[in-house]
Amino acid sequence: MSDLKPPIILVGNVRSGTTMTALCFDELEEIAIWREPRTVWTMGNAEQGHDRFTADLATPKVVQRIRRTFSKHQAAHGGRRVMEKTPSNCLRVPFITKVFPEARFIHLVRDGRDNVSSCLRWWTMPINRRRLWRRLKETPVWEWPLFLPRFLHDRVGRSLGLTKTVRSWGVVYPGLYDDLKSMKLEEVVATQWVRCVEIAKADFAHVDPEKWIECRYEDLVARPVEHFERFCAHTGLKMTDRLREYLLTTINQDAVEAWRTRLTAEQLAMITPILEPTMTRLGYRLDDSAPQTGKKV
Repeated sequence: MSDLKPPIILVGNVRSGTTMTALCFDELEEIAIWREPRTVWTMGNAEQGHDRFTADLATPKVVQRIRRTFSKHQAAHGGRRVMEKTPSNCLRVPFITKVFPEARFIHLVRDGRDNVSSCLRWWTMPINRRRLWRRLKETPVWEWPLFLPRFLHDRVGRSLGLTKTVRSWGVVYPGLYDDLKSMKLEEVVATQWVRCVEIAKADFAHVDPEKWIECRYEDLVARPVEHFERFCAHTGLKMTDRLREYLLTTINQDAVEAWRTRLTAEQLAMITPILEPTMTRLGYRLDDSAPQTGKKV
């Protein structure tokens, strides 16, 4: 484990641009992307029931197991530096900094309305059977009793038409399952975005400012080369012609303000009071919040 290079952790709620960012970094030969190794992070803590992991959960045994697993992944990929992007890590910054005090973080945030409009589709779209089976296979056998209720709900319940949504999708904040019983799905997804952003920002306030940077998705897609030069400088990497070309030919702003054609006026009225305080603090404007088509999600 002494040869483990400082991991790069992309922190961001689901549908906030972490996959896009990781694919860009994949253009650098020294980086090995590890896409959402969820069960690695929950080693020894799978019974939590939610994704809020504090530093006290990073016991010496847990730290050793996670670091050893990262070392094996690095070795299996030619010694390349690991970049990781599990969305649940929005709620695990104190835990991760104890496991990897040398890690570098990039925190991505996105307009809450775009985030909600995108996430809603994933809560209700047909089950990705391959992904569900892969998640089951990734889960250690001794943790199957914890995973089985979700597997049965999503695989069997959806197939038989007993439920319209997955049991949960994305980051599980404390209280999410209770909220699902008393709130509209739109309100839960909006709350999910708020919790991810607010908790991550509060946690980063206690992290060495040299070890993390933040970027808005909208700024990133508007000026990708500029922001990736920041990212590279922050993580000790070098911008390459190959990465620059990829950014200029691949990144676009097509998904910015997509909420205008995805959300109805009714949905917008439900989520705006939940999103507004956090969005205002992030510098987003809500003075023009009318959908263009009101098309149903």
